[in-house]
Amino acid sequence: MQVTQLFKSVSAVAITAILAGCSVKPLPLDPSVGDTGQPLSAVALKSDVQFYDLSLEVFPDDKRIKGVSKTQFKMLSASQFVELKLDSRFLITAITSDDKTLNYTRNAGVLNIDLGKQYPAGSTVSVAVAYEGNPHIAKNAPWDGGFVFAETESGEPWIATAVQGEGCDLFWPCKDHFADKADSMRIRLTVPNGLSAVTNGVLQSVKPVGANKQQFDWLLSVPASDYNIALNIGPYQRIERSYTSINGTEVPIEFWALAKHTQQASMLIEQDLRSQVAFFERFLGPYPWGNDKLGFVETPHLGMEHQTINAYGKKYKRDAGGYDWLLQHELAHEWFGNLMTHEKLNDAWLHEGFGSYMQPSYSLYKFGEAAYNHSMYKSYLGLKNCKAIVLDGDITSDQAFNPDIYGKGSWTLHTLRWLIGDELFWQATRELLYGVNDTKQLAYPISPRYRNTDEFIAIVNRLTAKDYSWLFDVYLKQAQLPELDVIQSANSLTLKWNKDSLQGKPFPMPVPVQINGSLQTYSVENGEISIALKAGDHVVIDPNMKVFRYLPIIDKCKTEQ
Repeated sequence: MQVTQLFKSVSAVAITAILAGCSVKPLPLDPSVGDTGQPLSAVALKSDVQFYDLSLEVFPDDKRIKGVSKTQFKMLSASQFVELKLDSRFLITAITSDDKTLNYTRNAGVLNIDLGKQYPAGSTVSVAVAYEGNPHIAKNAPWDGGFVFAETESGEPWIATAVQGEGCDLFWPCKDHFADKADSMRIRLTVPNGLSAVTNGVLQSVKPVGANKQQFDWLLSVPASDYNIALNIGPYQRIERSYTSINGTEVPIEFWALAKHTQQASMLIEQDLRSQVAFFERFLGPYPWGNDKLGFVETPHLGMEHQTINAYGKKYKRDAGGYDWLLQHELAHEWFGNLMTHEKLNDAWLHEGFGSYMQPSYSLYKFGEAAYNHSMYKSYLGLKNCKAIVLDGDITSDQAFNPDIYGKGSWTLHTLRWLIGDELFWQATRELLYGVNDTKQLAYPISPRYRNTDEFIAIVNRLTAKDYSWLFDVYLKQAQLPELDVIQSANSLTLKWNKDSLQGKPFPMPVPVQINGSLQTYSVENGEISIALKAGDHVVIDPNMKVFRYLPIIDKCKTEQ
């Protein structure tokens, strides 16, 4: 490698500071690696990642890492080059293939690696990148992500990563795109004695390294989005349980908790997790990764859906809703996000809208309608209504994960469920996830799939034999909520969907109306609903809030403070 290549992305002063461990102002996050899921380059499109082999040592005192990452590519078309991404703050000491040094160029965080010869379509090649340095520190994990270097109450190192928006290239060389999941991944983490290193997949071995270190060797045997790979290091105790899946498989449960919290973690498994898994399996299907583990790890940040090792940092506090919502939300992402992954960032609501709707759905399953309605109402009060949740064109992860994809996504599903009924709603959801309706007997391994919004709409339309595109066009593709104009006199009630609020889109949404305690749902005829009244009738429109629409209890556009 030419020395000048390195200086394209990192200054000599910064390199010297990294190697010397000096205290300098942290480098800003490299824009080329700070936004995961961006369109793949022409070079990146020519190869498919099959396997990652990451060997990494973490130095807690220096907040530094050093490692070698091997990537096995299958060439999709003939090429002499492959591409990886790695935060430019790291010093690369070598890039090799079959022990031969490779030339490369480094444009900020993008590594264009010259294989030395053209590899034909269908062939495989492995590339190893050796690197070291101080990783980007998260400003506010998990929302503004990176490494978290914290300490336990007794002063021991407690380290985690959370990079959903930024991507894997903040701490290892990777393709950094959810559309190219490796088939499997090996992760070997070396840490000081007294600490455990916990990550995705199944622990293969723990072995000593020298006099005062040990290496944890993990194998993830299923495809996973690379932003889901997470490092968790601390003085953990491993709690092991199991449960029998709906398909008959005995699935291992692991909860890696700080030693002082093992009793609380054990109670969380027995009092919350088992019931939550039963709910998901009853309505959706088998936990997707039964050959690996159902895993959680205690973290110094709030949480994140890291496949087979979900981060949990809510401090075991019980919620007013009667269960641990964070545990349930991250568990939901094993289905919505990990088993079914959005095809593009534009479809991120399929992760978060469904993931959020599983909390009120679980409240209904466990506690009944009052709990469900409370959860939905609380969600409604938090809506902002400033952006559509399905945007066109190339977007950033920040744009994709705007706050309304959670609440508005959840409310879209709430109204859809009311319209088509429970049976068809859950069938559509199962087909979105697994591709089939009859999921109870699915055996492991269960294949993940990519989905987009149009595919879900097509599933709904096929199962109902009706076209519900109008519902999704209004709820997902515009910021403004539909408004219902109400004209009431002594002897009549007229309801019309406000055309301006619909931006010219059709919206034949029926409306429940309660008159003197009697509830009836009225269909839109010729653009309006007309109901005869008698003097003194008491009218309540949509008393159970089944129809997602604007009500004056929230702002039309609740801007960020």
